[in-house]
Amino acid sequence: MIWLVMIITGLFTFGTRFIMLSGASKKPLPDWLSQALRFVPIAVLTAIIVPAVLLDPATIEVTITDNPRLLAAASAVAVALITRQVFATIAAGLISLWLLQWLL
Repeated sequence: MIWLVMIITGLFTFGTRFIMLSGASKKPLPDWLSQALRFVPIAVLTAIIVPAVLLDPATIEVTITDNPRLLAAASAVAVALITRQVFATIAAGLISLWLLQWLL
């Protein structure tokens, strides 16, 4: 029964979003909604990345000092601003995280 509810809920959610965003609907999205939807990716990424960077996985407390993830994130942001390349940003973040974890 739970699988049936999950499948129906998923299809309903997909259908409502698909109809509005695919252009299948005759009525266009309002301008205020189109402008608001531009902020969704950055809000979602922030909600995912900030806890992963600031929370210590062992104690689930916010750590600012002696936090290699915070320094690696700062270096990844710097590379992103300079190069504007996703692969370079990911590589710089991973390499700096590995080096900082090894050194600290």
